[in-house]
Amino acid sequence: MDSPQTQSPVQPLKSLLYWRKSKVNGAATVPVILSLDPSGVLSMQNAELRTIFALPVSHASVRFTSWGTMVVQAHGQQHDIVGVGASMSPSPSRAQLAELGTASGGNSGNDNLGRLGSAGAAMSAADGIGAAAGVAGGVAMEYAYYRGLEAIKAWQETLPLAGATVKKSSMEAMKYFMLAVIAALAIALVAGLLIR
Repeated sequence: MDSPQTQSPVQPLKSLLYWRKSKVNGAATVPVILSLDPSGVLSMQNAELRTIFALPVSHASVRFTSWGTMVVQAHGQQHDIVGVGASMSPSPSRAQLAELGTASGGNSGNDNLGRLGSAGAAMSAADGIGAAAGVAGGVAMEYAYYRGLEAIKAWQETLPLAGATVKKSSMEAMKYFMLAVIAALAIALVAGLLIR
Protein backbone atom coordinates (compact mmCIF):
# COMPACT_ATOMS: atom_id res chain seq x y z
CA MET A 1 0.00 0.00 0.00
CA ASP A 2 1.41 3.35 -0.97
CA SER A 3 1.65 5.91 1.80
CA PRO A 4 -0.32 9.12 1.46
CA GLN A 5 1.81 12.11 0.52
CA THR A 6 0.69 15.54 1.64
CA GLN A 7 3.71 17.67 0.70
CA SER A 8 2.45 18.43 -2.82
CA PRO A 9 -0.39 20.89 -3.43
CA VAL A 10 -3.65 19.25 -4.47
CA GLN A 11 -3.97 18.96 -8.25
CA PRO A 12 -7.68 19.34 -9.05
CA LEU A 13 -9.20 16.71 -11.31
CA LYS A 14 -12.72 16.17 -12.64
CA SER A 15 -13.82 13.20 -14.78
CA LEU A 16 -16.93 11.63 -16.21
CA LEU A 17 -16.71 8.01 -15.08
CA TYR A 18 -19.18 5.19 -14.43
CA TRP A 19 -20.31 3.87 -11.05
CA ARG A 20 -20.85 0.11 -11.22
CA LYS A 21 -23.64 -0.29 -8.68
CA SER A 22 -24.19 -3.94 -9.71
CA LYS A 23 -21.74 -6.51 -11.03
CA VAL A 24 -24.47 -8.21 -13.13
CA ASN A 25 -26.91 -5.49 -14.20
CA GLY A 26 -25.31 -3.29 -16.88
CA ALA A 27 -28.12 -0.74 -16.61
CA ALA A 28 -26.96 -0.13 -13.03
CA THR A 29 -23.57 1.14 -14.27
CA VAL A 30 -24.36 4.84 -14.29
CA PRO A 31 -22.43 7.97 -15.27
CA VAL A 32 -21.01 10.02 -12.41
CA ILE A 33 -18.68 12.95 -12.05
CA LEU A 34 -15.74 12.29 -9.78
CA SER A 35 -14.01 15.46 -8.58
CA LEU A 36 -11.03 16.43 -6.51
CA ASP A 37 -11.14 20.15 -5.74
CA PRO A 38 -8.18 22.39 -4.84
CA SER A 39 -9.14 22.30 -1.15
CA GLY A 40 -8.67 18.50 -1.13
CA VAL A 41 -12.29 17.34 -1.13
CA LEU A 42 -13.01 14.17 -3.12
CA SER A 43 -16.63 13.92 -4.26
CA MET A 44 -18.88 11.97 -6.60
CA GLN A 45 -22.11 13.30 -8.14
CA ASN A 46 -24.92 11.49 -9.96
CA ALA A 47 -26.81 12.50 -13.12
CA GLU A 48 -28.76 15.21 -11.23
CA LEU A 49 -25.49 16.49 -9.70
CA ARG A 50 -26.58 15.25 -6.28
CA THR A 51 -23.63 14.32 -4.09
CA ILE A 52 -23.17 10.59 -3.53
CA PHE A 53 -20.16 11.14 -1.29
CA ALA A 54 -17.83 13.98 -0.35
CA LEU A 55 -14.92 13.69 2.05
CA PRO A 56 -11.43 15.04 2.60
CA VAL A 57 -9.17 13.12 0.23
CA SER A 58 -6.92 12.19 3.16
CA HIS A 59 -9.87 10.16 4.57
CA ALA A 60 -10.33 8.21 1.33
CA SER A 61 -9.04 4.69 0.83
CA VAL A 62 -8.75 3.71 -2.84
CA ARG A 63 -7.74 0.43 -4.48
CA PHE A 64 -7.13 0.00 -8.21
CA THR A 65 -7.69 -3.46 -9.71
CA SER A 66 -5.83 -5.14 -12.55
CA TRP A 67 -9.02 -4.78 -14.68
CA GLY A 68 -9.03 -0.99 -14.28
CA THR A 69 -11.68 -0.59 -11.58
CA MET A 70 -11.19 2.12 -8.97
CA VAL A 71 -12.64 0.93 -5.65
CA VAL A 72 -13.29 3.90 -3.35
CA GLN A 73 -14.12 3.40 0.33
CA ALA A 74 -16.04 6.47 1.50
CA HIS A 75 -18.12 6.80 4.66
CA GLY A 76 -18.02 3.03 5.20
CA GLN A 77 -19.35 2.20 1.71
CA GLN A 78 -17.60 0.75 -1.33
CA HIS A 79 -18.00 2.42 -4.72
CA ASP A 80 -16.71 0.58 -7.80
CA ILE A 81 -15.85 3.14 -10.49
CA VAL A 82 -14.87 2.31 -14.06
CA GLY A 83 -13.85 4.38 -17.06
CA VAL A 84 -16.44 3.10 -19.57
CA GLY A 85 -20.10 2.27 -19.08
CA ALA A 86 -21.85 -0.92 -20.15
CA SER A 87 -23.94 -1.13 -23.32
CA MET A 88 -27.07 -0.63 -21.20
CA SER A 89 -25.69 2.28 -19.18
CA PRO A 90 -27.66 5.51 -19.36
CA SER A 91 -26.08 8.39 -21.24
CA PRO A 92 -24.54 11.23 -19.24
CA SER A 93 -27.13 13.84 -18.29
CA ARG A 94 -27.17 17.37 -19.69
CA ALA A 95 -26.31 18.61 -16.21
CA GLN A 96 -23.21 16.38 -16.14
CA LEU A 97 -22.12 17.48 -19.60
CA ALA A 98 -22.63 21.12 -18.63
CA GLU A 99 -20.65 20.58 -15.42
CA LEU A 100 -17.74 19.11 -17.38
CA GLY A 101 -17.92 21.98 -19.83
CA THR A 102 -17.43 24.43 -16.97
CA ALA A 103 -14.55 22.52 -15.37
CA SER A 104 -11.81 25.07 -14.86
CA GLY A 105 -8.46 25.03 -13.19
CA GLY A 106 -8.13 21.26 -13.41
CA ASN A 107 -8.03 18.37 -15.77
CA SER A 108 -11.49 17.44 -17.01
CA GLY A 109 -10.14 13.91 -17.37
CA ASN A 110 -12.19 11.46 -19.36
CA ASP A 111 -13.77 13.12 -22.37
CA ASN A 112 -14.83 9.75 -23.72
CA LEU A 113 -18.58 10.03 -23.33
CA GLY A 114 -19.40 6.85 -25.23
CA ARG A 115 -20.23 3.38 -24.05
CA LEU A 116 -19.43 -0.03 -25.42
CA GLY A 117 -22.84 0.16 -27.08
CA SER A 118 -23.18 -1.66 -30.37
CA ALA A 119 -19.59 -2.86 -30.29
CA GLY A 120 -20.65 -5.83 -28.21
CA ALA A 121 -23.46 -6.67 -30.61
CA ALA A 122 -21.19 -6.30 -33.61
CA MET A 123 -18.78 -8.76 -32.07
CA SER A 124 -21.38 -11.52 -32.24
CA ALA A 125 -21.44 -11.47 -36.07
CA ALA A 126 -20.29 -14.72 -37.66
CA ASP A 127 -19.99 -14.45 -41.43
CA GLY A 128 -18.20 -12.38 -44.06
CA ILE A 129 -19.22 -8.76 -43.64
CA GLY A 130 -20.61 -9.59 -40.22
CA ALA A 131 -17.21 -10.83 -39.11
CA ALA A 132 -15.62 -7.64 -40.44
CA ALA A 133 -18.16 -5.65 -38.45
CA GLY A 134 -17.27 -7.81 -35.45
CA VAL A 135 -13.58 -6.91 -35.83
CA ALA A 136 -14.49 -3.22 -36.19
CA GLY A 137 -16.74 -3.48 -33.14
CA GLY A 138 -13.94 -5.15 -31.19
CA VAL A 139 -11.51 -2.39 -32.12
CA ALA A 140 -14.08 0.25 -31.14
CA MET A 141 -14.67 -1.51 -27.83
CA GLU A 142 -10.93 -1.71 -27.16
CA TYR A 143 -10.50 2.00 -28.00
CA ALA A 144 -13.35 2.98 -25.65
CA TYR A 145 -11.94 0.81 -22.88
CA TYR A 146 -8.45 2.30 -23.17
CA ARG A 147 -9.80 5.86 -23.22
CA GLY A 148 -11.66 5.10 -20.00
CA LEU A 149 -8.62 3.35 -18.54
CA GLU A 150 -6.50 6.46 -19.14
CA ALA A 151 -8.95 8.46 -17.01
CA ILE A 152 -8.72 5.85 -14.22
CA LYS A 153 -4.90 5.91 -14.43
CA ALA A 154 -4.96 9.70 -14.02
CA TRP A 155 -6.76 9.19 -10.71
CA GLN A 156 -4.25 6.52 -9.68
CA GLU A 157 -1.45 9.06 -10.09
CA THR A 158 -3.29 12.06 -8.58
CA LEU A 159 -4.86 10.60 -5.43
CA PRO A 160 -1.71 9.55 -3.52
CA LEU A 161 -0.14 12.95 -4.17
CA ALA A 162 -3.26 14.57 -2.71
CA GLY A 163 -3.07 12.48 0.48
CA ALA A 164 -5.36 9.50 -0.16
CA THR A 165 -4.37 6.00 0.90
CA VAL A 166 -3.97 4.20 -2.42
CA LYS A 167 -3.20 0.64 -3.49
CA LYS A 168 -1.98 0.87 -7.09
CA SER A 169 -2.22 -1.64 -9.94
CA SER A 170 -0.51 -2.01 -13.31
CA MET A 171 -4.00 -2.57 -14.84
CA GLU A 172 -2.66 -5.09 -17.37
CA ALA A 173 -5.33 -7.82 -17.20
CA MET A 174 -7.69 -6.28 -19.76
CA LYS A 175 -4.86 -5.81 -22.25
CA TYR A 176 -4.34 -9.57 -22.51
CA PHE A 177 -8.08 -10.22 -22.65
CA MET A 178 -8.53 -7.72 -25.49
CA LEU A 179 -5.62 -9.23 -27.44
CA ALA A 180 -7.37 -12.60 -27.19
CA VAL A 181 -10.69 -11.05 -28.33
CA ILE A 182 -9.05 -9.34 -31.31
CA ALA A 183 -7.26 -12.58 -32.28
CA ALA A 184 -10.57 -14.50 -32.09
CA LEU A 185 -12.32 -11.87 -34.20
CA ALA A 186 -9.55 -11.95 -36.81
CA ILE A 187 -9.90 -15.74 -37.02
CA ALA A 188 -13.69 -15.35 -37.41
CA LEU A 189 -13.13 -12.80 -40.18
CA VAL A 190 -10.79 -15.11 -42.10
CA ALA A 191 -13.13 -18.09 -41.61
CA GLY A 192 -16.13 -16.02 -42.71
CA LEU A 193 -14.37 -14.88 -45.87
CA LEU A 194 -13.22 -18.43 -46.72
CA ILE A 195 -16.71 -19.93 -46.21
CA ARG A 196 -18.35 -17.39 -48.54
